[in-house]
Amino acid sequence: MGSQGTMSSSSPLVVKRSPVVIVRPSKDTPEVSLSLSTLDNDPYLETLAKTIYVYAAPSKDVHDPASLLQDALSHALVYYYPLAGKLHRRPEDHRLELTCTPADGVPFVKSTAECTLSSLNYLEDMDADLYQLVPCDEAVPSGGYNALALQITLFACGGITIGTALSHSLCDGFGASQFYKTLTEFFAGKTQPSVIPVWDRHCLTSNNFNFNGQVEEEGAPKLVDFTDACSSAATSPYTPTNDMVCEILNFTSQDITQLKEKVAAEVTTLEILAAHVWRARCKALKLSPDGTTLFGMAVGIRRIVDPPLREGYYGNAFVKANVAMKTRELSNSSLYHVVKLIKEAKRAAMEKRYLLEQLKETEKSLKMKVTCEGGNGAFMLLTDWRQLGLLDEVDFGYGGTVNIIPIVPKYLPDICIFLPRKHGGVRVLVTLPKPAMDNFKEHMNPLSV
Repeated sequence: MGSQGTMSSSSPLVVKRSPVVIVRPSKDTPEVSLSLSTLDNDPYLETLAKTIYVYAAPSKDVHDPASLLQDALSHALVYYYPLAGKLHRRPEDHRLELTCTPADGVPFVKSTAECTLSSLNYLEDMDADLYQLVPCDEAVPSGGYNALALQITLFACGGITIGTALSHSLCDGFGASQFYKTLTEFFAGKTQPSVIPVWDRHCLTSNNFNFNGQVEEEGAPKLVDFTDACSSAATSPYTPTNDMVCEILNFTSQDITQLKEKVAAEVTTLEILAAHVWRARCKALKLSPDGTTLFGMAVGIRRIVDPPLREGYYGNAFVKANVAMKTRELSNSSLYHVVKLIKEAKRAAMEKRYLLEQLKETEKSLKMKVTCEGGNGAFMLLTDWRQLGLLDEVDFGYGGTVNIIPIVPKYLPDICIFLPRKHGGVRVLVTLPKPAMDNFKEHMNPLSV
């Protein structure tokens, strides 16, 4: 297992930004106000997901990539015009509304850096300097906020980074990947996307969800009560603090094999590594033994909705599979026991009635006007990016990405992301108080299990 270090304060990364350009669809698009699905409306999803895609200099020169990307974005917005709209929550019912007008467009920034990507180790190091490579949050005079913004940075070596800021309320990882693949197709000169996007947000609302057979109250699945978990959440001597660090740990295929050998059962990489990370975080943060710690992970539901979601759906289509335990129990449990609980939570989340119950819970949170606030580390919320095709399929003519860096706000330390790794294995992104990070790395060593 390896860890990516921290970029020094004398980092050579200095980015010069050009003025923001508003990129509009290349053809006329409707003037509409769009409602979102119940899952999209989840207050805990309302964040701008910022990501940096790193591309080394190509073997064949790409002429004026900034203009090519700008044109590709303009063509893509004909099909994805909602991403050029403005989002806001209605005060009367706390639901999100997306307003689209012909004047709307996506903020686009061209920037340059005089250093080479190799001198920065292709951004393998995490640091606040990386915020130079993603779009700034632009104020919208009419109220609300932009659903999408892009920034391309050209480096002296001929390599580039593309920084995106995309509303998680409009797209999950699958939907975002679908949009980025469309961008690469137009960048390459295609005239229409291979997958035509569809809106269809009504399909995942509690009123319109098609459930075969009524769910009896006593037969409804038991969801982890998030409010109860919050009220009894474990505390850490390291939080609250502003001294947070975000790092990516490299777990090789050999590391994962060593972990699997410690569990006498059939287990996936996701399950074994999720259990290991959750337990290691708990120990590293020294969570109070009688408090509650919660593990949550995104489970896709595109295949279980009846009727199935149409190809091209790019909204949120996942539920959260949760496991809650007392810290003492988690710390003392075998890795096999924790894996078993995660397996059971995944299995329950794949039932159709589980989705219906989660839609009801989200509706309840909207009525209570819940807002998303930062956590204290007692919870771990996992999302898995390994199957999204972001390494090789989103290439923009550069032969695939050499690095993908999600920019996770330091006030959201509960977020954990599993990222693809070029030569097998998994890259694990975590955010922790600085004193807890070294402890975490020790507990993450497969030999320490």
